[in-house]
Amino acid sequence: MAEIVPNEELRALLLRFYRAWEALDVDRCAEVFSTSPCLILGGTAPEEWLYGADAVNVFAAQLPQLGHVRIEPLDLRAYSCGDVGWVGDNPLLTFPDGNGFRARLTATFVIERGHWHIIEFHFSHPLPNAQPLTTTVDEVERLVRLDRPDVVAASAPEGTVTVVFSDIESSTVVLERLGDTNFTQMLAWHDRIVRDSVSEHRGFVVKAQGDGFMLAFPSATYALRSCLVIRDRIAAGYHDLPIRIRAGLHAGEALHHNDDFFGRTVVVAARISALALGGEILASDLVHALAHGLGTFTFGEPRTTNLKGLDGDFTVYPVLA
Repeated sequence: MAEIVPNEELRALLLRFYRAWEALDVDRCAEVFSTSPCLILGGTAPEEWLYGADAVNVFAAQLPQLGHVRIEPLDLRAYSCGDVGWVGDNPLLTFPDGNGFRARLTATFVIERGHWHIIEFHFSHPLPNAQPLTTTVDEVERLVRLDRPDVVAASAPEGTVTVVFSDIESSTVVLERLGDTNFTQMLAWHDRIVRDSVSEHRGFVVKAQGDGFMLAFPSATYALRSCLVIRDRIAAGYHDLPIRIRAGLHAGEALHHNDDFFGRTVVVAARISALALGGEILASDLVHALAHGLGTFTFGEPRTTNLKGLDGDFTVYPVLA
């Protein structure tokens, strides 16, 4: 069975698509799209939901109307599984007058005639939710802020701590499949695995809420080893049902009364966790720097991204083994 893997070819293909877009090269842009009538294109307006050749024709007509624009990838991710691939990005569009906006772009690719072609494409100007939506990690982070727990017990002698946020991928889908009773039993199984691994690696459960956890460790090494153990034990599945966790790690000041440092450490770890896919562990550049030199961990290629509510760019590293 094919596995989901990062795909640099698709990443490069989308960047070339951006360059053709900037040059208003309609032909080069159009040739990236599938010629199948199954092609779907979605946009911001309600009527921008098109199929097949109509989708390509409308995109080709809109391109010159937008005029010259500079497109900068801000959170470009590309993955594939066999002959199907997908990309997502929040590109920054800047017009000659200096105005611009961050867009939302997703595309699904299939291999046709030996080459990747877009079979689904969505481009829009995102708007805030009418009502804010809360994730498990968000809720755990909120509770931590309210409780302000003392994590000194899980800190290193110099007063630093490695913070981990984790949860189960698509837990609401798992709930639908298992039902309330079996889902509760699955959570107890997940809870035991997390707590056992944390105990084995000198960690500390700071907060647990449903399938979400905030964990603290006295070193990046212990935190990484614990996350890998949790991921692998969970990956064995629950009664033949695949279950996958996602996790994010960051290191910082451990003193619970120092809100500036500890608060930022918590926020960064939570935001990194929210970026992870199911089965993926993402480490901040600081955690990577602390552990990389040991030679005992394998990291994937770094990704530069933005973190919700935080200024600047951040570099994260997938933890492979």
